[in-house]
Amino acid sequence: MTDFDAEQLIKQIKELEAELKAAKKYGLVWDKEDNKEDVVLQCETHIPVLVEDKTKKVVVSDLCQNNNVLIEGDNYHSLTTLNYILKNSIDIIYIDPPYNTLINDFKYNDKYVGVDDGYKHSKWLSFMQKRLKLARELLNDNGVIFISIDEHEFCQLKLLCDEIFGESNFVECFTRNSSSGEKTSIYSINTNQDYVLFYVKRSASFKAQKLIKGVQKDFSEYSNPDNDPNGPWKKDSLVIKIDGGRYGYARYPITNPYTGETYLPPVALDETDRKQWHYVEETFNKLLENGQVVFEKSKNYKGKYGFYIKKYLKDVTNSQSNINSLFLLDSQYQNANGTRMLKKIFNKNNVFPYSKPVSLVKSLIDLIDNKNAVVLDFFAGSGTTGQAVLELNNEDGGSRKFILCTNNESSICEEVTFPRLKTVITGKRIDGSKYSSGLRANLYYYHTDFIKDENNTEQAKYNLVEKVDALLCIAENIFALKERNEYSSHFASGDRHLFIYNDYYNSIKFDEFKNRVLNTKGEAIVYIYSSDNNVDETLIQGDNVTLKPIPSKIYEIYKEIVEDIKRDE
Repeated sequence: MTDFDAEQLIKQIKELEAELKAAKKYGLVWDKEDNKEDVVLQCETHIPVLVEDKTKKVVVSDLCQNNNVLIEGDNYHSLTTLNYILKNSIDIIYIDPPYNTLINDFKYNDKYVGVDDGYKHSKWLSFMQKRLKLARELLNDNGVIFISIDEHEFCQLKLLCDEIFGESNFVECFTRNSSSGEKTSIYSINTNQDYVLFYVKRSASFKAQKLIKGVQKDFSEYSNPDNDPNGPWKKDSLVIKIDGGRYGYARYPITNPYTGETYLPPVALDETDRKQWHYVEETFNKLLENGQVVFEKSKNYKGKYGFYIKKYLKDVTNSQSNINSLFLLDSQYQNANGTRMLKKIFNKNNVFPYSKPVSLVKSLIDLIDNKNAVVLDFFAGSGTTGQAVLELNNEDGGSRKFILCTNNESSICEEVTFPRLKTVITGKRIDGSKYSSGLRANLYYYHTDFIKDENNTEQAKYNLVEKVDALLCIAENIFALKERNEYSSHFASGDRHLFIYNDYYNSIKFDEFKNRVLNTKGEAIVYIYSSDNNVDETLIQGDNVTLKPIPSKIYEIYKEIVEDIKRDE
């Protein structure tokens, strides 16, 4: 034991008292292991950046504005780079992180976390906390995040998200029908469900937004030929099939007062074909009294029965404003559908384990009334989110874009994620066979890289400015390279142009660059090297020219992230 004099003891007691007072009184607390994440510590000395892999881009047209991004690399590094350029810009995040089942599904510092690891929950929480904090910075004020999770870390994740996003910004926990039954318990209990946590960034801003979950979005069948005061309606059958529950409680006779014909629901041929009226007799009589039941006046009608129910549009739309937290229990959301989809795309089995079904991510994105949303998935896996965005755009005419981040462990990004997205866009499988007619979109492939953070800040900034092209292309949604030389770059998309100049101190080169900008027709967004966040707007003056400084703001954001790492936040 260390010997202390009275003064040292008093000092230590005061320090311990201060720690106790500062300690959290309620919430999630976990041990912070000394062995921190290597990928996080790497950022203390190296600045993550993005580099394009031009051999993997999929471009249907340089004029196409639906530009999507796939980033290969550790998602902590990817999120760091996106924070440089897209803070407060993302509309929707969906992630399917490792569930930490302790059966080789979660790696920490390149080692699987096992059941005997005393820090098994702490490592997962530290891992998730760092990424969710970066993710929150990317969401705009109306932004939302959906997180898939199962029972292994559900409670911990809920508390962590309450801390990061705010308890008041929790919206709902959806329960999903994940499988037809997999034995995962020593008690022989089949686990059939997992969950999706739903948070908004700022509830006050989000409340003004509209949630949509329409089973029926096409209302063209509704009309009002008889000027019904209840508004547009369509014919609806009174017969329903009973798969379970009380059979026979709604099998009363209904008589057409004009023709005298009396009807009953069909007699069941077997247990799988049981039918009855949709309403009990008392409810039917109320509908009849209110004029919602219409009888045909002659026998020359179409259909089996001489009457129908008016189904009002107002009842449909009103009912759809309330979303059932169990709507994901439908069998279409089971993992087996994700497996079948990958088999269809790749023409082979065992492509990727536990791929989420496209229908799940489509339904979650479709909850948000924004057809122009930017959707981020930083646990992209096989690329389900990308396919969901592309298919949803094709179905409703939207122009959503996606940014996917995934590592390349076992070559997943190169051999699964990218080929899948390429197949969906082009309609051709990697074996050359036809998959579909294709979908109009562009895809750009990047991987993370690093620049050493120099002790000399100006030198670090100057090194950084030579590596920002990919970041600025993503920021401005302009990707097609038109020209590049040793001191500048020019990208274009239609009549929008992105110019990047990284050698401000050479007047001859700058004059040449300036002439190129001014002689280009259309909008010109021009980034010029600046050691601070200011740029002299008189350097290039034109009606459609916007000057912006680089890379000082990027470097500042990087240093803020580093400070958080050092504080272990």
